[in-house]
Amino acid sequence: MLCIATLIIQTGYGTILPLLPLYAEHRGFSLPWIGAMAALYALASFAGQWVLGKRSDVIGRRLLLIIGAGITAVATALFVLRVPAPLYLGFRVLQGLGAAAFLPAANALVGDLVPDAQRGSAYGYLSSASMAGFALGPLVGGVLSSVWGLSAPFVFGSVLAGIAMFGVMRGLPQGEGGLGYDIDREVPKSPSLSRALWPLFIVNFGWTGLIGMYDTVWSLYMKFLGASNVVIGLSFTFFAVPLLLTNFLGGRLANARSRRKALILGGSLLNVATVFLYIASRSVWLSIVVSMVEAISMSFIGPALQAQLMHAIPRHLRGTIQGRFQAMGTLGALVMSITSGILMIHSIRTPFWAGAGLMAGTTLAFALTGLRDSVARL
Repeated sequence: MLCIATLIIQTGYGTILPLLPLYAEHRGFSLPWIGAMAALYALASFAGQWVLGKRSDVIGRRLLLIIGAGITAVATALFVLRVPAPLYLGFRVLQGLGAAAFLPAANALVGDLVPDAQRGSAYGYLSSASMAGFALGPLVGGVLSSVWGLSAPFVFGSVLAGIAMFGVMRGLPQGEGGLGYDIDREVPKSPSLSRALWPLFIVNFGWTGLIGMYDTVWSLYMKFLGASNVVIGLSFTFFAVPLLLTNFLGGRLANARSRRKALILGGSLLNVATVFLYIASRSVWLSIVVSMVEAISMSFIGPALQAQLMHAIPRHLRGTIQGRFQAMGTLGALVMSITSGILMIHSIRTPFWAGAGLMAGTTLAFALTGLRDSVARL
């Protein structure tokens, strides 16, 4: 049920995402306003994930999933109103808070319900459901906007979020996935727990930061190489399909605890290599093929990273840690999207150098931590 709800809500999100700048422009927003909408969404997600993850440890995963989907449904529906521009910024903040409530609770719920030996596969399924929604959503949104206008995808996205909310209400029994814990219980100041967590956090910062860079520059990079609008759209599909499919393999491999660190390290190194290949590429289709290889590298990182994180965390802290873990990734994406926008002034390839450097640095930090732990055991 959780995978279905994630697929539905992410389809709704994907339905409006590519059209949001066009919709804002249609309503008369200037470019700074459009940029502010993107920045406020990221900031709201960061703050919300940091705070709301802990709430799922207190009130239960199910309730926070319902609240997150409900906020998303209402916020998306509000976009169809004709109101002063500042209110649209508020609607975007609400969308960020809705996502911040839903995603950490969903990931923590997998950790609650699935035994460690099967968590890699479970996170692979969840990631594939999310990616399928992002792949399907833009297609649906494009069709709806061309037939019924730019407001139609927002109505449809709101309906999908509402369906996801009722699906969680009916599909997850009351009390399942987080029973509610003592609100005063905090993350223990354990050196061993900190050593287990911070390398995973730093990998997530770099890995998700890279995604923020692509969100900013990929379409312009494709256009720079000579791609048509159709090919630019296809490039997203060519990336999404192998990621969706290979998540199952990456998840299955991550079921074995002994392989998780190797999967994270190997996937990260391959990811770094693909970024350098984008810098060297002079061909649209070569870059698209490289992006398919990068999708495979990400399918090795994601499930292993989540499964390793949940293995290190006691049940009563999973929501708290998931919220902070997701917030660290959101911060990385925000930092890299802003940095990439500045670096593009120099050259469209310059952000890729920054992305490669960030990913290489976080991968090195993770590798050195693993090496230090191995030496300590000798």
